[in-house]
Amino acid sequence: MSWGIVIHEDEIRPVLLMQRDNDWINDVIQVVLACHKITTVERFVGKWKMTSSDNFDEYMKAAGAGFASRQMANLAKPSLSIAVDEQGFISMNAVTTFKTLEIKFKLDEEFDETTADDRKVRTIMSLEDGKLIQKQTWEGKTTIIEREIQDSKMIAKCIMDDVVAIRTYEKDA
Repeated sequence: MSWGIVIHEDEIRPVLLMQRDNDWINDVIQVVLACHKITTVERFVGKWKMTSSDNFDEYMKAAGAGFASRQMANLAKPSLSIAVDEQGFISMNAVTTFKTLEIKFKLDEEFDETTADDRKVRTIMSLEDGKLIQKQTWEGKTTIIEREIQDSKMIAKCIMDDVVAIRTYEKDA
């Protein structure tokens, strides 16, 4: 088999060109796809300052956060730093006057995380349609945070059951 690569918008797809015996090309395609994911993540890299937060108290309540945690979260105006190292690990560092949290991960690899409200969760981060998706699971519950870049802003859509909160970030100079 012989393979080619088609690049369309923000996606790279392998395509079959003709029949040949070239097993190594699949490895090349996987490397290209992995590099493309890192390149797509690069759009999120930098320091971000939260400029607005809508419905976050209801989201936190749906996630099971207590009153005190919700009050602190609602007062906080987090800054978020996102970086990618040479090995492809992505780090997200959230800083508020109350707390600093950091997670370090590779895309599509599950890891343990302790959230700002002290939930112990299993998290997996992935890229889907240009969005950085964070899926957290704990005690039979699941929440999803979708981050995407729109008009030079990062929009974080926090979803817990039928409750949706939107947090907007702008690049910090």
